[in-house]
Amino acid sequence: MTRVLSIFVWALVVTGAAVAQTAPPAAAAGAPAAASSVAAPVNPYSVTVPVAGTSDAQRDAAIGAALAQVLLQASPGLAVTPGMQAQASGYVRDFRYRRDAAGSGLELQVDFDPRAISRLVAASAANPAPAISTGAAASGIAPIATTPAAQHGTSSLWVSGISDSHAFATLLSILRGDPALHDVTPVAAAGDGVLINVDFEQPLATLLAALTGPGGHLTMAAQPHAGADVALQWNP
Repeated sequence: MTRVLSIFVWALVVTGAAVAQTAPPAAAAGAPAAASSVAAPVNPYSVTVPVAGTSDAQRDAAIGAALAQVLLQASPGLAVTPGMQAQASGYVRDFRYRRDAAGSGLELQVDFDPRAISRLVAASAANPAPAISTGAAASGIAPIATTPAAQHGTSSLWVSGISDSHAFATLLSILRGDPALHDVTPVAAAGDGVLINVDFEQPLATLLAALTGPGGHLTMAAQPHAGADVALQWNP
């Protein structure tokens, strides 16, 4: 009787051990599924677009296309105009080239400044773009907005009072964050002043009035500056 009882206890021990050994794999099998259900966060301000090459013009065209994607993600239905795309490089925080999945072409990953994009979306909502040309939409190319009141041009701005690198960085941030400006390019510096070339998308007088409004960092300078179309004074 004792021998039979011992065999019975031994069988229970073996059975329990087998259950203990087989149970964990079921739990482990479920673990990857739980982990895979947590997707990596998507950055709505970073997109990857095809790029024809590495020249400035090809890069700018790709950045313009990337900006259109980001704006439509941020504000579905927003009318993205060529003027917005032309100034897209002013909203870029970083970009990098890489080979596409097929290995036969190039892609450009563009990371935009979220705050600059938010300002652009807000400005576009406050001033909706006019009607879009249906011919351009039908052809599949970038839509062209009819902007009869807009004036396009290039101007050189001399800004004095730039005492340090922080003031210079803030100045560039202000100019590049203005939806009416693009291709903001510093070209020279002397003393406490810097010469900057800009392309603009609205009457220059209107643009200057906005830049030198009350409470801002910029005012019209008392004296003109040789070699510059406009002379401004930086106020810390």
